[in-house]
Amino acid sequence: MSTTTFKVLSIPTPAPQRGARLGAEAFVAVWNAVAALFSAAPRALSRAQEAAEVREMARHLQATDPGFASDLLAAADRHETSAAK
Repeated sequence: MSTTTFKVLSIPTPAPQRGARLGAEAFVAVWNAVAALFSAAPRALSRAQEAAEVREMARHLQATDPGFASDLLAAADRHETSAAK
């Protein structure tokens, strides 16, 4: 009969420091507040401006995917001329 010995190195995981979670939450809250101060306010676009942005995207895609670009142009036209608000 034979025996096999298997040694396992066990490294204990360090316990989180007290207050680490609270400190992290406070840091994230301050970070988000400062980011909100410097972020641009969303601007309201008219239907014509929205359609113009989609047409510009279609122009960029025309060389690589002409079918999708034509679909975008048609959608921009429908969006601009639709009466739904």
